[in-house]
Amino acid sequence: MKRLSDIRIHWRLLEYALYLTGWLLLGLWLGINSALGHRGDVPPLPLWQPLTWELSSTLTIGALALLVFRFDARFPFGGGRTLRHLPLHALAAMTFSMLHVAAMVGLRKIVYALAGTLYNFGGVAPLFYEFQKDVITYAVIIGACVWLRTRRKHHQRELDAQRLARELSEARLTQLSAQVEPHFMFNALNTIASRMHDDVDAADRLLVALADLLRAVLAGAQNPHARVRDELAWLRSYCALMSERQPGRLQVRIDADPVALMARMPRLLLQPLVENAFRHGLADGRGTLSVTLRGAAGELHCAVSDDGAGYRAGREGIGLANVRERLRLLYGERAALEITVQSEGGTLVAVKLPLEPADA
Repeated sequence: MKRLSDIRIHWRLLEYALYLTGWLLLGLWLGINSALGHRGDVPPLPLWQPLTWELSSTLTIGALALLVFRFDARFPFGGGRTLRHLPLHALAAMTFSMLHVAAMVGLRKIVYALAGTLYNFGGVAPLFYEFQKDVITYAVIIGACVWLRTRRKHHQRELDAQRLARELSEARLTQLSAQVEPHFMFNALNTIASRMHDDVDAADRLLVALADLLRAVLAGAQNPHARVRDELAWLRSYCALMSERQPGRLQVRIDADPVALMARMPRLLLQPLVENAFRHGLADGRGTLSVTLRGAAGELHCAVSDDGAGYRAGREGIGLANVRERLRLLYGERAALEITVQSEGGTLVAVKLPLEPADA
């Protein structure tokens, strides 16, 4: 916390330094232009005099502008409060002019005294001239305050909208995960129930496997992503659980290259795709299911294929709909899901998503 506080102090000092530098450069620029305007004077005007005139004015305005910003923050000009605060700002404009003239003349007198001469501001005419310039300057500063306040509000609305969209997305992801997990559990329990009457030992193994799977699910419930290696370990247990419906008649191949194993992916993304393959493509309890993951060119390619009955267009249930929606929420147009019927038979579901390191 102290480190963060020090950084903020340093940034604030840097902002003030840049602010002061800006007014200083403006004063120098105006002073040089004023000196150029007096080139034909006889006797010639010393350069330090026009520089003193302009720098004393701009630096004083720069200091007073900070007070005007604070005053406008307390009594904002614009919106529905303009008429109510207008008298206060009129009084503030006159005060601004008086302080500007007093400080400006004081600085000039000090510099002139150090140079061994006297500074004469003049009478009423110069005072009126400065007053009208100060009113315009005050109006410009207030205009800058209104613009900055409007920009700040607009930026805050954008941040609020982004935060709301993120919270809605997170809530939607949580809802989608909640739909996937009970759906899987009911199917797993049905499988265990069907084996309970035929092979008690097998049913016992399945219950242990289910407990391990649920433990893994709950351990990552707060994170929408999982390491690919963890997801595949989870998927192998799931496939072993589902294969128990027809022991020895189903073959499952799960493979990932080293690049993919170092990445992360949405938690439980592949499970609905594998479940669809078991339920529809391999509904008769025999065949081959393949899951492959490859990482290349900044993309993670996942493929789930089977050699079963094939895909019938328009038959997308909760699982596929959830996968599509989760990909949309997490990655937008950077992810894609395609379903094709393979020429040799069966279905191929290909998912493409950004390749992200597991520690991201």
